[in-house]
Amino acid sequence: MDRLSSVLSAFRPRTTAVTGVFAQPSEQPLALKSGACYWLYCLSGELRLTDPHGKRLALCQGEGVWLASGMSFSLMASLNKQASQLLICEYDFASKALNPLLDDGLHWVKVTESETIGQQLQPLHCILIQEFTQARCGSQVVLERLAEALLVQLLRLFMQTNRIPSGLLAGLSDTKLARAIVAMHEQPHQAWQVHELAALAGMSRSSFSRLFRETLAMTPMAYLTLWRMRVAAQRLKSGDKNLAILSDELGYQSEAAFRRTFKRIMGVAPGAVVRASSAPH
Repeated sequence: MDRLSSVLSAFRPRTTAVTGVFAQPSEQPLALKSGACYWLYCLSGELRLTDPHGKRLALCQGEGVWLASGMSFSLMASLNKQASQLLICEYDFASKALNPLLDDGLHWVKVTESETIGQQLQPLHCILIQEFTQARCGSQVVLERLAEALLVQLLRLFMQTNRIPSGLLAGLSDTKLARAIVAMHEQPHQAWQVHELAALAGMSRSSFSRLFRETLAMTPMAYLTLWRMRVAAQRLKSGDKNLAILSDELGYQSEAAFRRTFKRIMGVAPGAVVRASSAPH
């Protein structure tokens, strides 16, 4: 399995909405869900986003911004421009705690029209915009699939260009670290030791541990535990209720040890996740 697929096959994001907002010359609120990821793309004009801390981000036509986690913004169009419109693609990982892309710790990543990423996204943007602006039979389904394809392409280009400096995407961008990370993703049941992961990366134990911590802000063993618990939570949400089998498949010798680790990492007991997933909506 390739580097990106090792993540998206386990935590497949789905498009929950593709919408548009017209920005006004006066500030207006734009509330984006903290548990979702977003791709914001300026369809026309010039506009400005301001986060709760006063940090500003300007976008003009053809520019976009990736948000690993949504937040509340104020949105404002440029005073000398008309019809400034923002396209919003919203992606759901089912839970903020399950979103492995939040580990990068970034507020946003801006993509301009002239840079390599922007140029390579242009064909998909053209199709997406055409579908968005011309309501036709099946447009909603087509929009969702196009938005998901755009997300995968965006993440792939971030990795290819080393655009993300830290977190999981940064680790997957490094060919040496990626070999160890993908091994953990594909075989979470394995009783991995740091020296084994270092060997997969083709590095010494100390060099591997140092680079891993510098890139992902945690030790290899801490990441393995986090990945296991995220996989467990995802499976529990999907209806996998046999904790004895689940704990064994994730490398835990006892269900009790699994339960303790799950609560420590996820903040709730496995049973709470099962009950929440079974509750009527």
